[in-house]
Amino acid sequence: MEFRPGDLVQLKSGGRSMTVVKSEKTTVDVIWYAETDDTIRNATVPAACLDVIELDDEEDFEDDE
Repeated sequence: MEFRPGDLVQLKSGGRSMTVVKSEKTTVDVIWYAETDDTIRNATVPAACLDVIELDDEEDFEDDE
């Protein structure tokens, strides 16, 4: 699977959503907001461990309200 900067992704095993910053052939650099300590975190994750999260436009609007 190909990942592009700005894609929302999640570990195949579940967990929080993360944003792709950079994608290489076998690894993906991601970033997310950690509410527990109010910081931005980042990590490099094997591409095989991630799935793209598909959001409907309606879901975006519901979250904003």
